[in-house]
Amino acid sequence: MKIRMLSVVIFVFFSSSLFASGKDIFDRFCTACHSPSMAPMFNSPPAHDVDEWQVRKNDAFDRAVENNASIKGSSGSDKDNYSIDELVQSAINGTDKGMPPKGTCNDCTDDDLKSVIEFMSSPE
Repeated sequence: MKIRMLSVVIFVFFSSSLFASGKDIFDRFCTACHSPSMAPMFNSPPAHDVDEWQVRKNDAFDRAVENNASIKGSSGSDKDNYSIDELVQSAINGTDKGMPPKGTCNDCTDDDLKSVIEFMSSPE
């Protein structure tokens, strides 16, 4: 019985899908490369730097258009949704700039990654 309880505790502790928010995931897995003090060292967008994240969103939307020309005229929230979806795909696959697949959160779901990207790309 004690081993079973310990297994449940360990699972709950390490399972990212049980995190309450993007902030929780950020605090646990993303701060090493995306905190404002460390991001310049890794050439990664700092959390809550809205201007830097907007550059990434624009680049992501351009990639999304390359993959699906029918979304080219999108604007507003549609454009933002396509951008976030493309950023999630980049997070899943990793980047050629050095981010490993899923960052350091191998158990993160697509929704977890979306949540943390939305958290990091928003103002504080």
